[in-house]
Amino acid sequence: MNNKLERMTNQELKAYIKANRHDELICHEVIKILMNRQSKNTTQYPYNLPDEEMKRLFQRKLQSN
Repeated sequence: MNNKLERMTNQELKAYIKANRHDELICHEVIKILMNRQSKNTTQYPYNLPDEEMKRLFQRKLQSN
């Protein structure tokens, strides 16, 4: 199964996880693959960011594009 998932594009993986959202094993595998593909330069944020800080970051990101 993992070999099949590894060949999928990120877009295909996201669709696959949506279609199989109730299968914990599949979700875990897909998330692991997506996380491994992320750039090492990607900004990491803490999981417990306050809502206001998250909104501010999203607004800044949207304005920069």
